[in-house]
Amino acid sequence: MSATVFYRSTNLMITEEVFALWSPEPRVFVLDEVQGVHVVRGSIHPVRIVLMVVGVLVVSGVLIAWPVIDSAGEYFFALTALVAPPMVGSTSRALTPRTLHLVGHHLGVQVTLFSSSDMLMFGQVKRALMRAFEARSRSMDRRDLAGYDEAFRKLNQVL
Repeated sequence: MSATVFYRSTNLMITEEVFALWSPEPRVFVLDEVQGVHVVRGSIHPVRIVLMVVGVLVVSGVLIAWPVIDSAGEYFFALTALVAPPMVGSTSRALTPRTLHLVGHHLGVQVTLFSSSDMLMFGQVKRALMRAFEARSRSMDRRDLAGYDEAFRKLNQVL
């Protein structure tokens, strides 16, 4: 019987039975041995925090100085100072995205199954892993209903 492949790339494959990762180091996790998988968001890049503080200070300074502005050049500078922080913030967010991690317990030890700062790829891997767990539980339910579970246990004891 062949396992259904839910996700395949050059360094990762998720099937109904395993989560196999080839890069950065080869690791294979049997899905029956993996529990408590959840998403952990990485920390914000320090540059983004500095830019946010500078942006708040610049906007506050412009708002405080607004009543004394009287020339066209000063208004242009003030409007530029108001528009620049959101633009710089969105650019820094695009250039320094957060890394997301899929973390779970494998045989009682906490492991990071997958990490990526690419939101699209991370979402695809997360969804594929969810579908693999769902398919695994459905196949286990079918085995239980058909009475095969007891037969598999006895076969495993014999082997």
